[in-house]
Parts: sequence; structure tokens; C-alpha cells
Amino acid sequence: MRLGFPKRSGARFPLRVHIVVLLCSLIVAVVGVIGVVSTTILRQNLITQAENGVFLASDNAIGRVSGEITSTGDLESLSGPFGLFAPPDGYYLIADGDTVLFSVYVAPDYSARNLTAAETAAILRPIPSDETTSVSVPALGEFLSLRTTFSLASDPDHELTFITGGGLDDTNATLRAFVLGECIIGLIAAAIAAWIGYRLVRRELTPLERVVEVADRVASTPMSSGQVADGERVPLRDEDRESEAGRVAGALNRLLEHVEVSLNARHASEESMRRFVAEASHELRNPLAAIRGYADFTITTPGLQRDVVGALARIGAESERMTTLVEQLLLLAKLDADPALRQDEVDLSKVVLEAISDARAAQPDHRWQLSLPPEPTVIIGDEDAIRRILLNLVGNAGHHTPPGTSVTVSVVSDARGTVLRVEDDGPGIPEAALPTLFERFTQARPQGGGNTRDATTVGLGLAIVSALASASEFVVTVDSEPGRTRFSVLMPRRPHGVGERSDAPEVDVADR
Repeated sequence: MRLGFPKRSGARFPLRVHIVVLLCSLIVAVVGVIGVVSTTILRQNLITQAENGVFLASDNAIGRVSGEITSTGDLESLSGPFGLFAPPDGYYLIADGDTVLFSVYVAPDYSARNLTAAETAAILRPIPSDETTSVSVPALGEFLSLRTTFSLASDPDHELTFITGGGLDDTNATLRAFVLGECIIGLIAAAIAAWIGYRLVRRELTPLERVVEVADRVASTPMSSGQVADGERVPLRDEDRESEAGRVAGALNRLLEHVEVSLNARHASEESMRRFVAEASHELRNPLAAIRGYADFTITTPGLQRDVVGALARIGAESERMTTLVEQLLLLAKLDADPALRQDEVDLSKVVLEAISDARAAQPDHRWQLSLPPEPTVIIGDEDAIRRILLNLVGNAGHHTPPGTSVTVSVVSDARGTVLRVEDDGPGIPEAALPTLFERFTQARPQGGGNTRDATTVGLGLAIVSALASASEFVVTVDSEPGRTRFSVLMPRRPHGVGERSDAPEVDVADR
């Protein structure tokens, strides 16, 4: 019996891993959002401070130049030791159009020098006036640049360009350090949360893991037949009973208890039915034999009327049919109770030849064909069971196909073992009947609605084939379509050393 528990794929992770990954993802997402917001605020504050410094430096420098310099020729005086100096990591540049009149760059270590031509070209590129703009200066880095205009007192109508720059390297370094710190803090928080979450989730899911383990063991236990012993149950602690996993475990325990009670009740009913069939079949054998014997004896009495002789012949035929049915039921009951069979070397080719010879004599209106290997095929099994399997399959083909049907019996050996096939070109078996074809008392009419069934059959022949094949550890299959029906019996390869007989009682299938 299958309880319907899904199989876990090897590519999937346990539930606790998914929960921990989800928890860590949420923490990383929250830390990321906080980091983005805080980084944006910090950057804005740092840029604002840098802008304030640039505006203040620009105002102070322009005020000094306007107060001390009367002409452009006096700008050279700003390069002296007491000249115009920018804040550390900053620069000043005074230009008349594209002509640089004065430039100075003050390094972070307070050393000063003139700007090179490449540096002034990068600084003089078109940027909005009276607004701070980020400018990248080769070999110096990124600066916050402010362009303004002013006029000297000697020539108030002539405007000069004054550019002030403040370095952003410290600001960027501060932001990078802040982001790195946030990443480290986020990873540490995620690792701590993963560890704590894993421990908590594992503790909470322990009952559920026990449910899975018990379910796996129960699912691997054969329950299709036989009595079911008291199986496993999920152990539950008192503190687990009120949790979700604990309630699932309790529900599974109740389900397993109901299933075991139901299966044991079914097994008891089946055992009672088997005993009844076996005892009834055994008790009916002698009365049926007596009826048949008296009918055969009486029919030979001289002087009987013709209708009396016909009635006695009918009684004998029906008693023979009932005897066959009783023998089949008794054989199935014995196989159900104890399926142990002999394990000897059997010449399968000889068995097939004898079966086909009997079939040709019993049903000459069919075309019987053989396909055997050139050498005798020897297998391990019970000869009586194999003979009965073949006779039932051959008889099934003869009884349920119209006269003139070709029936081919073949033996093929391959890597799996030896395959015995019985194939005919009759009307075929209805597709709807195939799933239950080997069940007892199954009677399937042929394709096309025709009726070729022998009235003496009751649907036990293929059930006996299936039972004997299962007891012999053979595999019997069937595939059918209009114009072709094939029964195949796979007899797996076995070492010749396994031919010893079993110590268990053996079922006599001869003459059944």
C-alpha cells in the first residue's frame, strides 16, 4: 500500500535550509536598504559640507583679489609666499577666456604648485556658473568645482573667470569605508542570524523530521498482502504536541493506526475466504468424482433410453467441468497459502515441444508453429509449474481465437534471461480488459464484439498463470492489438547452483 508521501528529490534542500536562506535574505535586504538610505544621507551631508567650503573659499579668495589687485599684471604677486593659497587638496584658477592668468594647487600636505596645462584644460571645460560641479582632474582626482566671474577695479567692464576647487577624495574614501563597514556588519548579522535561525528552526522541525523518517520507513514496508504487524509511530515529547509539526506527527500516527487496523481486517477476511475456498474445494472433489463415476458407469448399462443416456452424458460433462473448476480454485488457494515451488533444471525446449504436440491434437483447427533455439534451453524452476503456465497460455490462445488462427510459441534467450512467448494473430484483447486480465474470474471478449469464448471457461486460467509465475519469480506480461496478441514470460537467469529444493512445503501443480 502506498501512503502517498512525495519522494524527495536529491537536488532539493531540507526545509530548514530554505527557511534560513529566506531569513538571511530578509536580513541582507533590510541591511541593504538601511545602507543605501544612510549612505545617501551621509554622501549628501559630506557634499554639502564640501560645497560650503568651496563657496566660502571662493568668496574669500575673490574678495582678496578684488581688494589687492588693480590690474591683471598684478596677478603675478599672488604666487609669492604670501600669495593666494587654496585650502588643502584644492585649487584656484583665474582665466581671461581660455588664457590662464593665475593657477595654484595645494596638495593635502600643504605643498603648492602651479597647475599643468592638462589639469587647467580639464578644469576650464564648460561648466555651469555659480553652481558646484564634479570635475575629474588627471593625476589629481575628483574635485568639486565652482565657476564665478569678477572684475578688477581698474577695468570694471572686463570680467574674469575665477574657478575654485575642493577635493572629493576624502569624501569618497569616507563613503567607501562606510559602505564597506555596512557590508561587513550586514554579513556578520546575516551569519549570526543564520546560525541562530538554523538552531531554532532545526529544533522546531525535529518532530517533522521524525515524521519524514517514519513515513519513509512505512512507505518502504510491503503492505499489499499479509498481516501488518504493529508498525512504527512518531515519538512525541509533551512540548511538541501543540506545535504544527507535532500535530502533523499526531495525525500521521492516527492514520497509521487506522491503516493497520483496516489492513489486518482485510487480511483476516481474505484468510477466512481462502480457508473456505480450500476446504470447500477439497470437500467437493470426492462427491464430484463419485457423480462422474456413477454417470459413466450407468451410461454403459444396456437398455437405457436415448434421453436417459443423453442426460447421464450431460451430468458427466458438467461434473467434469465442475471438477476442473474445483481443482483450479484449490490450486490458487494453495499458492496463496504457500507459494514455495521446486527449483530444478528444466529442459524448456522439451516442455514446449510436448505442449504444442498436445495442442495440435486437441485443437487441429488452429495453425500451431514453433520457434526454438538450435540447442536445448535449460532453465531453473519447477517443471510442473512451467508446464502448467505454458499449457494455460496455449489453451487460452486456442479457446479464445477463431478457427484458422496461427499460434506461435517461441523461446528467446537474451541478457535478462529466457523469454517464453505465445503469440497469435487473432482478434486481440480489448484495451479496457488488459489491466485486470490476470485477475480471477476475468472474462474479456475479443476486439470487434465477436464471441469466441469457450463456454466451459470461468476466467481462472490466466490467474493461475500469474500465481505460478509469481511463485517462480517469473515476470509475465501481455500486449495486444487487433491481429496480434503476445504473452511473454521472462525467466531470469539463475546460477545452476540454486537448483536445490526449498525446505518449505511445495505446491503440487501436476495434473491440475
